[in-house]
Parts: sequence; structure tokens; C-alpha cells
Amino acid sequence: MPSNETPSPVIILPGYSGPQLFLDAGLATEQQIWAPRVNGVALRSVADVLLTTLPRLLADAGGSADAVVEKFGELVPVLEKLGMNEDGSSRYNVSALPRHAWNSRWDVMLARGQARLNIAQRPTTNTLLDYVPANRIYFFASDWRLGQVDGTRALHEYIQEVKADAGCEKVSLLAVSYGGQLAAAYFAFCGGAEIDRAVLHAPAIRGSALTADMLEKRDLTFDHVPLLDLAAVFMQRELSLSQRLKRARRAELFSEIAARVIRTHALPPLSRFGSFWDIVPPGDYERLKALYLDPVKNAEIIRKSDLVHREMMPCIGETLRRMQQEGVKLAVIAGTGLPLVGGSPVDSDSIVDTASATGAFALPLNAEPPAARRHGPHVSPDGRVDAAGAYLPDHTWFFRGQYHGQAAWDRCARQLYCKWLFTDDIQDIYSDPAFPQFRDSCNPSDGLELRFSHSVSGILTAGDTSLLLTNLSRYDIGLVSVKAEGLALHVPIGGRLTLRPGETARLPFEAALPAGARRFSLTASFVRRTAVPAREHRAYPFTALPADEEIPQALRYPGGDQRETPSGHRHNFARDAFVRLRIALPGERKSEEMAHHP
Repeated sequence: MPSNETPSPVIILPGYSGPQLFLDAGLATEQQIWAPRVNGVALRSVADVLLTTLPRLLADAGGSADAVVEKFGELVPVLEKLGMNEDGSSRYNVSALPRHAWNSRWDVMLARGQARLNIAQRPTTNTLLDYVPANRIYFFASDWRLGQVDGTRALHEYIQEVKADAGCEKVSLLAVSYGGQLAAAYFAFCGGAEIDRAVLHAPAIRGSALTADMLEKRDLTFDHVPLLDLAAVFMQRELSLSQRLKRARRAELFSEIAARVIRTHALPPLSRFGSFWDIVPPGDYERLKALYLDPVKNAEIIRKSDLVHREMMPCIGETLRRMQQEGVKLAVIAGTGLPLVGGSPVDSDSIVDTASATGAFALPLNAEPPAARRHGPHVSPDGRVDAAGAYLPDHTWFFRGQYHGQAAWDRCARQLYCKWLFTDDIQDIYSDPAFPQFRDSCNPSDGLELRFSHSVSGILTAGDTSLLLTNLSRYDIGLVSVKAEGLALHVPIGGRLTLRPGETARLPFEAALPAGARRFSLTASFVRRTAVPAREHRAYPFTALPADEEIPQALRYPGGDQRETPSGHRHNFARDAFVRLRIALPGERKSEEMAHHP
């Protein structure tokens, strides 16, 4: 949008369990019932229960699983207040705070000392403040126990309040996870006449296979590796996988406790939340509904969730495309390439399936990509995701390795959604090579970002002259090696190279480009110089294109050796440690002599 226009106010639709719930709000008997405190520690969300509180309790209990599960049992009298009746209505006088748009505007919440009510989405909110003032940001505090039929009705009323409070005709939505499903349901049931722009980040549009696992697996277990990876990223901490695996026995115990807490304390109340049934995948819904819901006692839960599964989910792609045709600027951002924390090899961001979030086809992580070497703007560099059949093929971005809900910790993802909401710089996946449809996550926990100099993330062409490595961490990183698998490519380092936080190094390389498109990977070995340094290894998928192939503009990175660093400043590669080494084309093994600049 032109710089002289005031952007539409942004409504944040938070993820599941993000809004805080109160009993008898505004009365003398007011009590906060979500999120409660355990051992004096305030819980922020369901994820916080599993990822933050359990490790603390485990340490306090001397490693006793029984003691930790029993400790959570002490919460039952409090959590009982979250209970729902058989028809899906609340047993008690429960509401989410703050209520009404004029109370949930971010400047008002800050002035009243109520920032804690938005604690789960605080990083996202802070990101928006770089583009708009606090009085243009609204936090939709919904009762997340209710399903999307009730949620869309409440959101429609809230939008009217925001329009009146902000004096505007339209609003924009930044919808995260469960909030992304709410936004999709809103478009399906209410249309988009009052929506200017929307970003659906990690949206649970067609649910999550985790809910089916919780209902169906009596011996539910968690894979401790992805669970602990998610825990570290959720807390925005940089802990190497190798360090965590040294405590494998303790990690397995942590996973066992998480499963027992869910089975014993969480599942009974959840099974009467309309919202829970709305995130059961459509392929499992009818079967599990028949097992858990009584057609008479639970008729109202069934009626509402049937609308979501039968009216919204089957035609959501058509609905979202129609919203675009009617003028809504709409984008989807999703993580990919990770197993579900329950251990399923379904491609996901650890919580929501990639296919559910985007509508794209994604191979299971234990399956090999097809032999056909397809490449293009809708096919990921590793061939595992094909977005041609996505809800919005030209308006969906995938971040490989980005954990659920962590876009605000990823400099590239947060730039993308802010540019989408507040500027006209990006219109689709072809608009800016810095934001291709597929790229690697840029969370600090990832350590390094790798790409070639003149191509978008994940692509190698004859026009590339160097390999760029950026330190994403807040710690110094010592690069040990970069090795290729699947392509004759060599990256000479000549000793360990240290990158300070935010620094980018340009490394020479030599490669024999293939006669046809070929997938390969680069594995970077590096040391993150934390208090206890340990070597880490991270693989990056690429597609190499033949030298004689015309490179689509969408795969080129114009400007080559100049780009934006994480700090937003231009980087002068003349100061880098290495100058370029010319690519060796097929049948040509000669190369320019490498020059080293101290």
C-alpha cells in the first residue's frame, strides 16, 4: 500500500489455549482458571504445560514420573472449572479477557498492565510494532474451548467493535494455528467483505493428526527427540540436539510423563470441547465421533462440528480463492519437514500437518521422493512438497524446519508477514527472491542459513559464484566443514572459519553441474559456542539445474553478492573471508585460483 495510507488495524487471532480464561470475570469472586500456576510458575498455554513446566517438575521430583503426574493431579480442582456440559456449553461462568475491542487494543492493555493476558502471542505483537503503532493492534481473546461455529459468530461481533473503535471500513487478520482455522471458518461462514488483508500462519485448517492420536492410541507415547526440539524452540533457547541426546534416558521419561498427563488429566475435559473436535482430521472425524460422542447427549457438539467438517473443510481451497477474487489479500505461511511430536512421520511443523495447513501434497518423512526430477516454483528443493494443489498455490510459503508457531522468532518469516500486511512489496511467491515459496527456517536455533549467491534458497545454477553462510545464532559459530551428497561439489574452507552473530561469509566452491535437474544436499558441520560448545550437523536440500537450462526469473536472486543480513543492513562481501571460485561446468575441472583475504 502507498506509504501515505494508514494500514488497516490488525487483529491477532491467537493459537489454541493462548487467551487467558477467568471465572466470574468482573465480580468479587473473579478467579483466573487458565492459565493456572504450578509450583509458583505461571502456565501460558497447553504447550507450556508440556514444554516448560514438565521439565521443572521432573527436576523437583527427583526424576519420579509418578510424582510429576500426581503433582498435575493437584490442578484438577482448578481445571475442573474449564469443564463443559454434554452439549458443549460451559458449566461455569467463564470468559476470556480482555473483552471487547476497546479493552483489547494493545496500547490500552499496556497502559493497564495487562500484557500478561497476551503472553503467548507477545513476540508476534512486538514484531507488528515495527510497522504500526500499538493503537492499531487488537488481541482477540476468545474462549478457545468453543468450536469455530461459535468462534466465527464472536469474531464477527468483535470485528464490528474494532471497526467502530478504529474508525475504519476493513480490518486485517494475523491468525496463528487454531486462530488460522478460525480465520478459515470465518471466510467460509461469514465471507471476507470486512477483511482487507490476512496472514494464516501455521493454520490448523483441516485439523491435526495429533488429536486423532490422543483419542485413538491407548498407549500414546511421544517421540522425545522432536518433543525436546520443540521445547527448546518454544522457549526460544538454542540447545544442540547432541547435548539433548546425552540425556536420552531422562528425555524418554519426559515423553512418558507428557503422555500420561494428557491421558489422565487433559483428555477427559478436552473431549467435550467443541474446539477439540474441530481439529480432529476429516479422515478420522466420523469414526472417532462415533466412539466418543453420544448422538443424543452430545448432539449440539456434533451439529456444530459437523458444519466445520462438512461445510468448511471440504471446500476451503475454493473459499480462500474466492476471498482473493473478492479483494482480500490473503497468504498462508507454514512450517514443514518435521515429524509430529507423537512420532508420526507425517510431514508437519511438529504440531500441524503440512497438508492440513496448506492443502499441498507432502510426502511422509519416511518415504523417498519420486524418481522424476521435477523442479519449479511449486516443488520444494528436496522434492517432498508439491504446492501446485495447495489452497493458494501462488500465495503459500513453506519454511523447512520451522517449528509450530515460531514465525516471530524467524527474521525472514516475520518480515514476510509484516510486508504482506503493511506494504505492497509482495504480491505472490514470485514478487521477491528473498521470499521464495520454499526456503529453510531462519530461527536462531537453526544455527546457519545456506544459499548460493545468485539463486533463491535451495537452488544451484550455473550463474552462482559462491556459497553464502549466515550465522542465525546469538552465539559465535565456528564452521568446520560443508560436504555435498548427491552432487560433485567441493567447498574448500582451509581451516575453521568463525562467524559472529548476524555475519555472512561467502565461500568459493567448485561443482560439476548435472545434465538434468538433480537433487542433492549440503551438510554443514559447525560448533555453536555456547557455555558447553558441541559440534552440530545440519543438512540443507538443494536442486541443481543444468548449465544449458534457462533459469526462470522466480529462481534467480538479482544483485548476487549483495543482500540483506538479519540486521536489515546491506552487507559488503569485499570484507568476507573468501573471494569466489568459478563453477566448473560439465567436463571442465579447471577453476580460478582462490584468494584468501585475512
